Amino acid sequence: MSEAPILIPHPAVTWRSRFIKLLEAVRIPALAILAAFFLGAIIIWITDGSLLTVGEAYWGMIRGAFIKQRGFSETLVAATPYILLSLGVGLGFKTGLFNIGIEGQFYIGAITAAFVGQAFHNLPAIIHLPLTLLSGMVGGALWAAIPGYLKARTEAHEVISTMMKNYIAFRLQEYIVTYKLKDPGAGLVQTPPVSKQAEVWLINEIPERLKDPLNALMAALVIGFIFLLIGRWVVGLPSLQKRFTTTLQRRLVMWGIGVVAAVITFIGLPPLTRLWWPFTDAYDRLHTGLFIALFAAVAVWWLLSKTTIGFELRSVGANLNAAKYAGMSITRNIMIAMALSGALGGLAGTIEVLGVSTCRCVQVAFVSGYGWDSIGIALLAKNSPFGIIAASFLWAAMRNGADLMELSSGVSKYIISLIQGLVLLFIAAPAIVRWVFRIKGGKVEEQGPLTRGWGGGG
Repeated sequence: MSEAPILIPHPAVTWRSRFIKLLEAVRIPALAILAAFFLGAIIIWITDGSLLTVGEAYWGMIRGAFIKQRGFSETLVAATPYILLSLGVGLGFKTGLFNIGIEGQFYIGAITAAFVGQAFHNLPAIIHLPLTLLSGMVGGALWAAIPGYLKARTEAHEVISTMMKNYIAFRLQEYIVTYKLKDPGAGLVQTPPVSKQAEVWLINEIPERLKDPLNALMAALVIGFIFLLIGRWVVGLPSLQKRFTTTLQRRLVMWGIGVVAAVITFIGLPPLTRLWWPFTDAYDRLHTGLFIALFAAVAVWWLLSKTTIGFELRSVGANLNAAKYAGMSITRNIMIAMALSGALGGLAGTIEVLGVSTCRCVQVAFVSGYGWDSIGIALLAKNSPFGIIAASFLWAAMRNGADLMELSSGVSKYIISLIQGLVLLFIAAPAIVRWVFRIKGGKVEEQGPLTRGWGGGG
């Protein structure tokens, strides 16, 4: 009896199926956004009595977010903390945890980074900047690990514990800034500014920064590492696996790509940026933290999709009892998920201090509100790391365009919050969207619970 032939799908069929799957994934969120803006237009029309005002309001928002001077770059600046915080919330959701304390982890990361950033003044940036970023991440991770431990050991619900810790974090930061780290020479209540070598680079100052050979070396190491990862992906492609049959060959190619990219960057990037650099606006606040946030999104996707730890986190989130039966450590996975979530929140606060704050410090009135918005962004993106990038950009554009919308049309900028609430309402109740747009035969999506019931059961 002959064996059945193995059918290998044509690449075009694979890409077509992936494209259809992508359209299915974004259809409901896109229609939810469309419906929310439509209802927002109706509300503006009813309250103002003019359809012209609707157009002026939305056009003002678009101009404020994308067209006005530095509008697009300010949207990207606002999107950076949204990406990191939403990744933290989404990572918790994937594990069945509702980390509502991401705002508090943002504050702890900020004050930790402010302390480390001003504590040393003679360290080169190649040491001081990574050390400060890492300290903010560790601060946020430790702060989030406490409710994670309570959840795992005592079944204390993470919604209550993380929510309460938000207030503790805010008041603790206020106390430290006012009494322990207060800059005696400043007119305002704030911490001392961080060292110049600990700052996150602005895009417009990269040519000046690269004049320092150690800074050029740091840039070369970062780019070399990125290309090493790209090389690892390339040698793993099915079409190239036959060419690189041994582990040694694959490693040589990977490291070769990384080393060549690093050498070219170290030698060529500094003079190239001095000869030509398009970002010359001295008042532009766009910074390299955006690239850190994008890299974090890729890292979270890789962790959840390609690693054993990610598989265990998703398994615990999908079915706690089944994960326990399979021999997975529930305590360890809950603490890992909360620590990673907090680290992302702490990194967001760190970048705000090192790259966005005008004084490069923490002031006593350091309040962001980004953490609360990030919960909605994670829900809109269905916890997808790449979806979070798009949803964060949308939220940042609405936030950044709200002021000009109010100035140009007279419509209150708080209509943006109403529209965002409508988006989340439609996302939470997709049946409404399907009914309004007459979508038939939609599949019921299989997702893990956003959070578990009181008492930690499955």
